[in-house]
Amino acid sequence: MEEMTYCQSCGMPLDSVEVLGTNKNNSKSEEYCIYCYKDGAFLTDCTMDEMIEESVKHMSESGMLKEQGKTKEEAREFMHHFFPDLKRWKHQ
Repeated sequence: MEEMTYCQSCGMPLDSVEVLGTNKNNSKSEEYCIYCYKDGAFLTDCTMDEMIEESVKHMSESGMLKEQGKTKEEAREFMHHFFPDLKRWKHQ
């Protein structure tokens, strides 16, 4: 079984071609999702903490937290451990 890859900006699973962002040459990015990366550039200029807060908000609004049985605080704590390993945030 292939190892799951995640967006190296927001941590979203890159589980289908449809969610891959695009590089400058319009090829699919193997590292970033469509919500973070388009035409070879990030769509938002934000800090890691701002990205975490946006991710928690999205997960809460979409019902994902409820599905996973997690609170916003639990999700936030997990992301504070997970995000520093993502390529975009490694050197901040």
